[in-house]
Amino acid sequence: MGSEARVYERMAFATMRILINKRVALLSTCIALSLLGTKFAGAQEADTIVDFVLNPSKPYVYLVVDHVGPRKPLRNGEPDKGMWLRLVNNCRLPLVIIASKPSANAAEGEPWVQDEVVPNKPSPGVDSQGAGVGYEPGQESLAEIFLHPNDDEAEVRGAEKSAKSSRGLIERPHGYNDGYQPGPQVLKVIPPGGEILFSLPINHVSKTWHVEVPFRFALKQEGTIRQPYSHVAFFRGDLPESH
Repeated sequence: MGSEARVYERMAFATMRILINKRVALLSTCIALSLLGTKFAGAQEADTIVDFVLNPSKPYVYLVVDHVGPRKPLRNGEPDKGMWLRLVNNCRLPLVIIASKPSANAAEGEPWVQDEVVPNKPSPGVDSQGAGVGYEPGQESLAEIFLHPNDDEAEVRGAEKSAKSSRGLIERPHGYNDGYQPGPQVLKVIPPGGEILFSLPINHVSKTWHVEVPFRFALKQEGTIRQPYSHVAFFRGDLPESH
């Protein structure tokens, strides 16, 4: 009986070893499949981004400086200096913006687009509320997205306070929107890879405010759900250092 017991004992240990090895192999397979799935999902996300943008090294919509120089004022009180910007559509969908109506009469001035002049985020110490944006680990690179535009009323008031100087309040100019357009305006569609050159007064950017150009994707409206819209921003710091 003793020898038979030892045989059964060895058989039991062998069976347990086989079962453990199978479980380890199964666990390893599951881990490998999980990692493969994560890698595949990441590759799919990267492919989706590459498929959406034309030049992956740049944002899908952006503004770039063409030049800064003399400009004919289009409204009373405007400076005689302006900035010429290019709005570039770097994605595979057409965009639509509001721009000046084309004219063959050069005396009517340079082409312009609808823009909003928006206060910058207040400096540290300025009385404001709602300035912080929380995020989860791994979202650090996305936090900058919601720093602007600055639509919080308390922050707007704080930004306006920070615009005071020894000579009094520096008034923020109106953008070419909300009835302050300098002339007739039309919808302008910018195709994928296209761009539009336009000018704005140089005082539409300063140390305390910036420009935002609203745009939407030029997609057919279906049903009653509204299409989303966005803005592309331009700050004084985006100008060449000489300006």
